[in-house]
Amino acid sequence: MAKNKQAILKTEKPFPVWAKLLFVFLFIVYASVFLARQINFITADLGRHITNGKVFVETGKVISTNYYSYTEPDFPAINHHWGSGVIFYFVHHFFGFNGLSVFYVLTVIAAALFFIAATLKFADSRLVFFTAILSVPLIAYRTEVRPEGISLFFVGLFFFILILFREEKFKFIPTLILLSIAQLLWVNSHIFFFMGFMLSGFFLAEEFLNNKNKEKIKQYFILLATLVVVSLINPFFIKGLLAPLTIFKEYGYMIAENQSVLFMQERFNNTEFFHFEIQAVIPLLVFTLLIIQKKIKTILILLLPFTVFGLLGFMAVRGIPLFALAAIPTGAYLLKYLTEKYVAGAKKIVFTSLSVIAILIVVTGFQSGYTTNKKNKKPRAEYKEPSYFSPIKYTTGTGLFPEMNLSAEFFLKNNIKGPVFNNYDIGGYLIYHLYGKEKVFVDNRPEAYSVDFFKQTYIPMQEKMEKFREVEQRYNFNCIWFYRHDNTPWAQPFLLQLIEQPDYAPVFVDQLTIMFLKRNEQNAELIKRFELPKSMFRSVPG
Repeated sequence: MAKNKQAILKTEKPFPVWAKLLFVFLFIVYASVFLARQINFITADLGRHITNGKVFVETGKVISTNYYSYTEPDFPAINHHWGSGVIFYFVHHFFGFNGLSVFYVLTVIAAALFFIAATLKFADSRLVFFTAILSVPLIAYRTEVRPEGISLFFVGLFFFILILFREEKFKFIPTLILLSIAQLLWVNSHIFFFMGFMLSGFFLAEEFLNNKNKEKIKQYFILLATLVVVSLINPFFIKGLLAPLTIFKEYGYMIAENQSVLFMQERFNNTEFFHFEIQAVIPLLVFTLLIIQKKIKTILILLLPFTVFGLLGFMAVRGIPLFALAAIPTGAYLLKYLTEKYVAGAKKIVFTSLSVIAILIVVTGFQSGYTTNKKNKKPRAEYKEPSYFSPIKYTTGTGLFPEMNLSAEFFLKNNIKGPVFNNYDIGGYLIYHLYGKEKVFVDNRPEAYSVDFFKQTYIPMQEKMEKFREVEQRYNFNCIWFYRHDNTPWAQPFLLQLIEQPDYAPVFVDQLTIMFLKRNEQNAELIKRFELPKSMFRSVPG
């Protein structure tokens, strides 16, 4: 084995097994509670994913158009996550929304454990535990049940198997078979499947620059080519393979998950963004030191995923959990290097101190998540988030937030008919509840609608009542159903104008939604029973 490789993978004196198991247990508990968040089903994509799976199971059809909308029903859309929908459908069918929450937590935890297991090949377990605990809030940055979790799982699986293959713990043929099967599942589950190519390319580049083992280089090339060919096995063939290059075409509607850290930080100033910057910048400074010392080859297999996933997370915040996973091996190795380089005599003290700090973070995190209810003296989670490193928030739990389906129950119980004009956020919720009964005006897939639809119709009709009336004549709306916390510049002014329109009556409102019915003969009885007084509604500071 080459010296460079040995430099990275040289392990310390074995740490007690019981201690390693304790570290893993604490990590799983801590990360699981961080990831366990009740689902805001109103704004989630989950309803649409479950319905995609239902359509496939019942009809064998993989949806390839804007199937759920009456505005642009034939607009082509590559359903790259159809397989995730099937998985979500079956989990939901047998275990409900609580089961979906648990499934998602286990999926992401498994991804992290793959990275931890790979890191233990070349770093002391105390360092691995410390860096893993520090990464947890970023791993849990996106807790909504979505196909991205499946991509996190496959990224972890690929990294772990490729590490084993790199160290000759796995033969080539088993590696090829396992990763090919994983790639086949991945390409039909989420658009991040291209990361299978990327990770294989990282290991190929490292082998080419470091060891120049011709046989190993050849095997990496075969693996990479096989993964590409396998990725053609999807319902959209070459279009599905090329979807990662075409999906981010111009959107007519800006979505937060595709915005940069700087963009989001300016508007929301969440602690996660500062955490991301710190956890990215400090290792990069150490990497720079190693590059100056001409040790770049030694760290290449860590530098490549850390840098690429870091750039992805910086440019689009949806990539932050991927970066957090890559930060586990990177942080552990760099801590090991710095300790051995500058305080080798106190190495055991440093390693033990970091593990103690990690344990304290876990313990104090749980403790700070609770306060005492003076009335019944029972611990309860505070509504306001108690501390950044506390996994216990007011959203902690599984399944749906309480009373998520009140507006849908009202609509269905009273046999309300469409066409429904709804806003972007609530589209997936309506698809879940109204599939087979009514279609939606829009849903939260900007790639499934033309740019003109958003820029010439959807947004202008909320900015100007004249435009709304023009579109209304085209579609003859019978019901308007909105997520009422829509914070786009046009949504709240539109709702306030709508309340003043004499031909629409507000008939339902709850914590998250509002519904209006057209004043016509069809709705007369419902409006008589349920109309809400205008005095209920007022403009409040944002």
